[in-house]
Amino acid sequence: WTYHWLINKEQLSSQTSKTSTISLSDQAGQYQCQGTRTKRPQNSYLSSSLYISVTALPETTLTLNPNPAYKGEKVTLTCSVGSETGWRYTWYKDNTKKVVTLSNRHTTTGATFIISRAAESDQGLYWCQGEIQSRSISSIISDPVTITVKALPTASVKASPRGPLYSGETVTLQCDISDNRDWTYRWHRDNQLLPNPTSKTTTISLPDQAGQYQCEGTRTTQPKKTYLSSSLTIIVASLPKATLTITPNAAYTGETVTLTCSVGSDSGWSYTWYKDNTKKVVTLSGRHNTTGATFTISRAAESDQGLYWCQGEIQSRSISTIISDPVTITVKERLVAVLTLQPNWPQIFRGETVTLSCDIQGGEEIEYAFYNSGKSVYTKTEPEYRISPAKNGLYTCEGLQKRNGLKHSQTSNAIQLTVLGKSVFMGLKEKDRKDKVK
Repeated sequence: WTYHWLINKEQLSSQTSKTSTISLSDQAGQYQCQGTRTKRPQNSYLSSSLYISVTALPETTLTLNPNPAYKGEKVTLTCSVGSETGWRYTWYKDNTKKVVTLSNRHTTTGATFIISRAAESDQGLYWCQGEIQSRSISSIISDPVTITVKALPTASVKASPRGPLYSGETVTLQCDISDNRDWTYRWHRDNQLLPNPTSKTTTISLPDQAGQYQCEGTRTTQPKKTYLSSSLTIIVASLPKATLTITPNAAYTGETVTLTCSVGSDSGWSYTWYKDNTKKVVTLSGRHNTTGATFTISRAAESDQGLYWCQGEIQSRSISTIISDPVTITVKERLVAVLTLQPNWPQIFRGETVTLSCDIQGGEEIEYAFYNSGKSVYTKTEPEYRISPAKNGLYTCEGLQKRNGLKHSQTSNAIQLTVLGKSVFMGLKEKDRKDKVK
């Protein structure tokens, strides 16, 4: 056959071969062909028309899912060029002239670009473009899309009650998530996922369920999960033992005695007090008062003597400490103080020297305090107070404990010292004065 080509029904005299190559867009149009030869049949039918047209380069569409993304999530970018096939794709980030560098977290498959375990470094502008290399054809580059990578919401665990936890207690754990709602909660104990529960709070019993707890949230919408919370360790503490101290001990009649109950450094304890029998609670009277961890006995009496115990408790948790060791309160009568004056003359004259002596039988490790009209004038370890020259006043004395200054004796008898005017005996020796007085 000899081939004849027609464009828009006009014969192309230059084209007589089986194939014809044309250039676009100048030679676009409606093409037909026909064959002729010398043998029969000498002509073929004229072919049907094939319309060759030139279309604009296709636009490229880039889609992103999900957006925004959360740290650690999988992000998929999809590039499409209409419904045509045979395209290959090039990916750009932050600059249309910079090809995306692939790493072990980045893969391309056909029209998709996948970022596994999204990180902050993946944030930025992305473009894509399709190309058919065999035809040297490239699509119009896509509009950019922005990838934003957010931190996952945080989860945290708190326990109620707080502080030391004891065998037999139940503890409520609560998982708090920083934002969003509709979470399904997952609980871990000692790095093992617990099949139940799935609620915001869970109750555990001690000691069987002690351990290291974490929680996290999951849901069907973005963000689909939270960070795993930090660990909260639930341990079982031994019941503490109460410690009872008494000040002072031994006490003296009329003194204030303070009993203090302590349970380590813990707070939130209330206290129960016992006397003479661990089953008998101390009966409060007008002289007995409790404030927090202290039990105060004012104006101590012999009836206050005996064995005392204390115990701490947290009523809301039904927790009681180990009862304290007993302490004994001893209440003694104060020692008797006797004040004497030397010399014990009927009259004391101006300029003379006198000595007050305070006698306390049985007093050890004490100081002697002398008073004038109730005001302290002298405190020493010696029982004598020398007054030179003598001064008017109503004098008394008493004993004080050296270690703490507390009253050790009863107040002595009072001596009224009245100093008269100048004596006619001034200048005489004491013996001569005594003789003159006689």
